[in-house]
This record gives sequence, structure tokens and C-alpha cells, in this order.
Amino acid sequence: MSIGNLLILNTMASLRHLSCGSRTVRRFSNAVTFTSIDRSQSLGKAAAKPLVSTSCKLRVPLLKSPSHLGHYSSRVNRMYNEDKYSAFVLDIGKEKVFNFNIFDGHGGEQCLTFLLETLAKTVEGLTDLVEDTDAQDKLLRKYGTDIGGYWKRWYKQKKANVEKMLLAVPQVAQLSRFEMPYDDLMLRLPLAFLRTDYNFFQQEDNELGSTCTSAYLETIYSEQPNEFRPVYESYFFNRQTISKLTVAQVGDTKAILVDRTGEAHALTIAHHPSNPVESSRLRRYLTNYFMTDSFGEERFISLANTRSFGDLKFKEMGVTAEPDVVQYIIGDVDTILKKLTEEEIKNHTIGGLGGDEAFLVLCTDGVSNELTDQEIADIVMSNFNLKGHLKANPQHCAEEVVRFVEYIGGDDNASCLVVRLNGWGKWPIIDRTGQLRQERLNAYLPRDRRD
Repeated sequence: MSIGNLLILNTMASLRHLSCGSRTVRRFSNAVTFTSIDRSQSLGKAAAKPLVSTSCKLRVPLLKSPSHLGHYSSRVNRMYNEDKYSAFVLDIGKEKVFNFNIFDGHGGEQCLTFLLETLAKTVEGLTDLVEDTDAQDKLLRKYGTDIGGYWKRWYKQKKANVEKMLLAVPQVAQLSRFEMPYDDLMLRLPLAFLRTDYNFFQQEDNELGSTCTSAYLETIYSEQPNEFRPVYESYFFNRQTISKLTVAQVGDTKAILVDRTGEAHALTIAHHPSNPVESSRLRRYLTNYFMTDSFGEERFISLANTRSFGDLKFKEMGVTAEPDVVQYIIGDVDTILKKLTEEEIKNHTIGGLGGDEAFLVLCTDGVSNELTDQEIADIVMSNFNLKGHLKANPQHCAEEVVRFVEYIGGDDNASCLVVRLNGWGKWPIIDRTGQLRQERLNAYLPRDRRD
């Protein structure tokens, strides 16, 4: 069964027809649009004829597309669940960019609610700030004057700090064999995060905070545009496409990419006081705020994270919403081998493998503190291997990751997103951590579950 058929079968209850041939007003979208197909030609003698698109469109809400996006969250043993997530399709310039976000709040929902409502919209609508250096200066100067402390010093070195955003690595600026669509994400995302953070300070209840990891997927090359494979649109999960994956992270929520061999690759590093980069950043001015708790874990003031949205009372001490931003090339392996040089494949693809990445995982620390990256990947793959395409779609696999955390006695809210990529289901049949997970299950098995 084709990917297109699976998508339609899994989301038929969620489809909404758009007006055929009518003009529609752009609105902030949480749905992916597909060109509908006239399948009547596939009947009888006309079976050999190619499928033809119609003028109608189908809109599929991303969070109701279990064959391509899995998502699940549990409070585990906490009183409240302060994890949230979202999914959108953004218009950035002339390009469609898929956006997946996961948040881990602390202390309440005020910051979480604000981020869910505004962060993606700010990213999409930030063109004025990216192009206007005076507007950039105004925003950054406000941090220095209104917050002071760390930010006053940061603003004095504004030119170097903005340049550091632009030159962050790894990033994909250009490729030699085809012209990439222009994007400004390396600057847009840090500025959008900072503007969102500053706008949260203007809210009445602004003391709490949240971490965040956001992924942005944009198709940068399609070998045969407007051909059915398995849908007419050139989306990142289609065959014969090349996409750019950009990840922006603040705090300790995590992004993990699993390559076509089934190996897990962490795309983010937690912003903890023990992180050498964070320690160096903060110790330049604020050495007296580091301490060690009773368990021997290093903390910055009373915080486990040195970057977050909100947390206003700690901002002057250096807690920041500046994200780490990284970019990679993903997509169809045959197309990447044709269109990228050996050096570009080595520098820009995950592990230098050149495509057919299996899936992307976004998760909160309630998952990543309990499971290794490879364990998370293997739970997804082993469930698919056992149950197949229809029963073990990304939605089912995301649920299984969180349920494993619940079963072994996790002590924090746990949330997981599984984003299907081009190489979904193509990995080798191997479970690298199966024995370890079984030992953990046995160790955590309560007596009352044995019957």
C-alpha cells in the first residue's frame, strides 16, 4: 500500500475540503494541504493511465495524521502535566516550512500557553525584524536597558554576538549543484525566540518559564515537481526530494535523528551548568552564581537549565532564550547522491550517510533522563518491526516510548513526538538495546504486575 493511501486511510475523519477554484485568505495553519487525485481512471481499461490531479485540495491537521506524525504526553507520577507540543505549516518567504515544537514548563502553564499561541507566529512573521537592523538594535537594546546585568554586557558586544548567530555551525548556506531557496533561519530563529521571550515579560504573570526544542523542515529540491510521488506537493517525506532540517533549542528538551541504519544521533546538547559551552558563556561575568546541590549536581543559582523562555528574575544573571541553531540536509538518498558532492554529503548529512533518514524524535527530559537516545530509537523501530505499517505507525510508536518510561518508574512528565522521514521502515531488523531494556523492565517490575 502506498504512503499516499496510508495517509488518507489514517486521516479520513480529519479531512476538510477547501473550496475548489475559490480564493482563500491565508491563515496560520496547523494542517498540511494535499492535491486531491482523480482515481476513477484506475478502473477497468484505463488502469494504465497516470493519475490526474483535480482543482480541489485536502487539508489534514498535522496532529491528526498518525501515519506521519506521532505524539503522546503523560504526567507520569506528577500532579500536573507541564509538557506541551505543537505542529504547524509556516509560510516563510515563498516557502512552506513544517514546524514541530516541544515545550517543558516549570512551575505552571503561563509561559507554556504563551509559547503555544505566539512562538510559531512570531517565527513566521519576523521578516521585518530580520531585514531591519535598526529594529534588531531596538529589541536587543531593550534587553540591555530593561533587564540589565548579563544583557547590558551582551549588548555592548552586540555586533560579535549577532555575527555568532549568523555563523553558527553546522549550517547549510549553499550547495554547488543546484540553487537552494534563500532562507534566513540562522538569524530569524534567534531573533524570534528573543522577541517572544521579551513579549512574555510584558504579560501580567511572567515569572515562570519553559524550555523548548523546535524543528523546521523545508523542501529545497524536488527532482520532478508536480509528479505524483505519492502526493503532488513536494513535502519532506516524499521520494526524490531533498530537504533542509533546522533545529533550534533552549534548555534540555531534545532532538534525536535516527539514520537509515537505525543509529540514533543527538542533534541537541542540554543547556545545563555542566555543559562546557554554557559554563564558559556564564563564567565570563557571573562566576559566583554556580553551586553544587546535595546530590553533587552542578546548578546555576537554583536552576538546572541555563537557557529558557521566561524566568524573568534570572534573566539579568544570564539565563537566556537565545537558541542553539543547527542545520542538516536530509531526504531521498538517490537524489542526494546525484545533487550533492562527496564533500557536501560528508559535511551536511547526518553521519555522512547521505539520506534516507528514518525518523526524527523530539522529547522532554522526562523521556531523555530515563532512556538513552538509542533506547528511544529502538523502541520505535522494534514496535514497527513487530507490528508493521498499519499497526505501528508513528503515533503508536510515540505512545510506546512514553509508556515504557511510565512502566520503569519515570519521575517527571514525559512527552514524545515522532516525525516520519523518507527512510521510515527501511532500517535493518536489529534491536541494539533490546536486552538492556528487558533487564530494566525486569528490575522495575512490581510484584502486583506479575499475575
